[in-house]
Amino acid sequence: MKVAGFAGNLVDDSAGRSYDEWRLNAGRSAKEGELRVMPDVILVCVGVLLIAHLVGLALLLRNQRWMSWPAESRQKSTSDVAVSVIVPARNEAEDIEQCLRSLLTQDHSNLKVICVNDHSDDETPQIDDRVAAEDSRLVVIHDPPLQPGWLGKHNAMQAALEHVSSELVLLTDADVMFEPTCISTAVAELEKHQLDLLSLYPQFEFVSFCETMLLPIYVGGAALLLSPAVENPKSRHAMAVGAFILVRAKRLNEIGGFEPIKAAILDDVCLAQTFKKHGYAIGLRSAPDLMHLRFFKNNRHAFFGVTKHLLGAVQPCIWLAPVLAIVPLLMYGTLLYGVIHGIINGPTLLAELSFLTLAIHYTALLLSRPGNRFNAIKALLFPCMSIQFAAACFRAIYLYLARGRFQWRGRDTRIREARDVTT
Repeated sequence: MKVAGFAGNLVDDSAGRSYDEWRLNAGRSAKEGELRVMPDVILVCVGVLLIAHLVGLALLLRNQRWMSWPAESRQKSTSDVAVSVIVPARNEAEDIEQCLRSLLTQDHSNLKVICVNDHSDDETPQIDDRVAAEDSRLVVIHDPPLQPGWLGKHNAMQAALEHVSSELVLLTDADVMFEPTCISTAVAELEKHQLDLLSLYPQFEFVSFCETMLLPIYVGGAALLLSPAVENPKSRHAMAVGAFILVRAKRLNEIGGFEPIKAAILDDVCLAQTFKKHGYAIGLRSAPDLMHLRFFKNNRHAFFGVTKHLLGAVQPCIWLAPVLAIVPLLMYGTLLYGVIHGIINGPTLLAELSFLTLAIHYTALLLSRPGNRFNAIKALLFPCMSIQFAAACFRAIYLYLARGRFQWRGRDTRIREARDVTT
């Protein structure tokens, strides 16, 4: 009995130990299984990102070929067609003089420049008047009354349009620098292809850290938006760059001047969309050798500038902002995790594919030259863009929901009234 009992106890103890060991081994197996599954899931995600990056690179190269406008294929206008240049300027003392002088040294003979000082509180009006005193082709309009429902820049351009009697109108910004042949070359291209609107893509300069970190956004945007569909009359897709938009004055007046886009934050894109909706022919060319500008002035300007662009892009679907904030964080986080985990714990393939995807991303930035000018070493930190962009997205949400307004160049603008109009 004792032996049996003892034996029974032994049997019971053995069974208990076996069960405990089984549970322990099962737990270990499950944990190891989870550890094995995690890299597999990340590997699949990295594979998807790699394919997406290859597609994006292909689109970027295609669009660059389409927009290419080599110097040997250009012509200079020999006609004496009148061109009026409209330059709205608010607090542009840093750049306005260089901009105006580069316009006044154009080799196109029949030229008039209309600069609108839009209620500046810096030295902009004094600079405008000083340059105008040296050249009668420059006309300065000071502080046009702001019409209800209009954004300041569009209101300024509308005020200038009332002084236009020329056949062609060039819309530009006060921080753009032009080469002497820029306008005559653009006029020839517009006439050659019988376009109603021609926009030139300049060279954008990215100097500060926050400016440089925005490169992935704008290079990615170029891959997706600057496509041949812009010039396809059957496509609704339209695009223009506010630094240079040459239009026929007749067409601009036919659509009602700037009335259709009076509250559009992304005014250049909306103007192109309006022209195309009316059946007018539009064109887009790359011209980094003919004009250049610094995209933003400093780190702070870059952060608030991209917030403004976001507000223009996501209205009225503000729910898109958090989605846009999360996507770059997930993408770069996945790729960086893949590199680190693959090197330390394996598999090696995970590290290799993750690094290859990041390398393709960086290559796309380099291939965006000379359209974009930037420090290649500084651009290596491009994954930091995800943090900066997420902060801008959440600030855009805050401005839209809590304040209902944003401030740009010292002027408050009500966001819910400043919606992009494409009709």
